[in-house]
Amino acid sequence: MDYEDLIRPTVRAVIRKENLVLVQVKQAASGQRYLTLPGGRQEAGETMQQGLTRECVEEIGVAPEVGALRHVADVFRRRPGGTRQLLEVLFDCTVPDDYVPILGVRPDKRQIATLWTDPARPEAPFLPRYDLALMRGDAPIYLGRLDCVTP
Repeated sequence: MDYEDLIRPTVRAVIRKENLVLVQVKQAASGQRYLTLPGGRQEAGETMQQGLTRECVEEIGVAPEVGALRHVADVFRRRPGGTRQLLEVLFDCTVPDDYVPILGVRPDKRQIATLWTDPARPEAPFLPRYDLALMRGDAPIYLGRLDCVTP
């Protein structure tokens, strides 16, 4: 298996409003629409929470309150020329009650909308299958930032 680069850390926001979850609607070059969670690549020097806040402002126009760790997953994304491995870290997040879904100041290049959807009956498929994680009730613990200082 060819790998484009090393494992890429990514962070995603699980933002709920009753039984709905906030998603990005994206459109592939083929015209196929699919859903994903707000978030993206963690940049060097950022904590996961800082990266998630930055990504959400860029993509959905709001800085969420980042809460507890929801799930961690390895995602292998096939692309022309190879496979990219992502370490996806999903956090429970909240936004103000009056938030109306919008595109942020720098949406993803394939992002065409932001909306609330029922993960049990989404308007398009989730890619990757975040809907399976959203239906789970269990969650792990996130330890936060751990610094290692040489004595």
